[in-house]
Amino acid sequence: MPVSFAWAAVVLGVIASVELVRLGILFFSSIRGELKIGDGLDADYSGPLPLVSVIVPARDEALHIEQAAKSVLSSCYPELELVLVNDRSSDDTPEIIRRIADGDPRVKVVTVSELPAGWTGKTHALHLGAEKASGDILVFTDADAVWSPDALKRSMRIFLARDPDVLSLLPGFLKRGFSENVVHPHLAFGLSYFYPLPRVNDPASPAALAAGCFIMMRNKTYLNLGTWKRFRGQVTEDVALSKAVKASGGRLLVMRGGTLVRTEPFKGVQGVCRFWKRTLYGALEKSVPRIAHLLANYLVLLAVTTLFIVSGATLLFLEGPGVVTVLAGVTGLAFAGMILPLVIFLRQEGGRWIWALAAPVGLALSAWIALSTIMGIVLDTGIEWRGSRYR
Repeated sequence: MPVSFAWAAVVLGVIASVELVRLGILFFSSIRGELKIGDGLDADYSGPLPLVSVIVPARDEALHIEQAAKSVLSSCYPELELVLVNDRSSDDTPEIIRRIADGDPRVKVVTVSELPAGWTGKTHALHLGAEKASGDILVFTDADAVWSPDALKRSMRIFLARDPDVLSLLPGFLKRGFSENVVHPHLAFGLSYFYPLPRVNDPASPAALAAGCFIMMRNKTYLNLGTWKRFRGQVTEDVALSKAVKASGGRLLVMRGGTLVRTEPFKGVQGVCRFWKRTLYGALEKSVPRIAHLLANYLVLLAVTTLFIVSGATLLFLEGPGVVTVLAGVTGLAFAGMILPLVIFLRQEGGRWIWALAAPVGLALSAWIALSTIMGIVLDTGIEWRGSRYR
């Protein structure tokens, strides 16, 4: 390794280490500032429980819709109706929905035959489902989201006690594999850099975020926001709604759902890439500078990790100049500064800490997702999501 290159790499490592210290401070302060389900947020509510309408849009969800619907119907919350929306499905989803409805009077069924121009399929299905709902409280969820029996009761008590305009729970996964443990955390960190939960929950901050698998609001709030019709062309309709709440002076309450609400794992690396391209494209409002910022972070961290591996191997197997020792030490500290938050995040989310050591692979894939999202914006090719292309 040339000495001049090694010293340049040391400078890069020092810069990365300083930035990682700054990001680490932000990460730990954000974690400490997050509201948690078990923090007694519902302790001061003991009033009557209103009727809740849970709206589930489903398009070709034959593999998941029955489990999702039954998890809602198994809720220990007493005042409940379930609105299942069959959105132009071509598989067995309609038959499964009808069977569920025939066995439970709490279930309503809406059938979508065509998609009007200017709407995304999901926003249209959510809109029609909400029109059918009769509850004072609406909860929008996904066809692959599975609730624990106490999810609705606990979230409702928090909602009624704290009275936000919108309560949203960030989901966990039913199973965790490579994509959920290696790729997803880096992209989740990237998004949380722009939308840390303490700021999202701060009425004075414009930061806004929500997860489409669990969005709870009063029906009157939903109507005042303009219904889903207002967000009909948004590919990340959940984030768009949350931003509208904040822009109107409303209050968001966003919490990690843990085991209360869980979703299916990604369908391999392709699945996590498609999901996060959509999320970065919509949630960051097609902003090339913002996404490029993420890309630069991923590339720098990947370069520092590579330098740590190369310099460490050089010291282990070859004799090198003293600067290589300095390089190994500096980049090793940077690598440790990157791994520690990953370990904490994985443990909080139910993953195994050992996956954090695969960070170089996760960084490379995250960089590719950010780059391909930028190219979709610059070249005006947009992104593809569930068979439709958005620009």
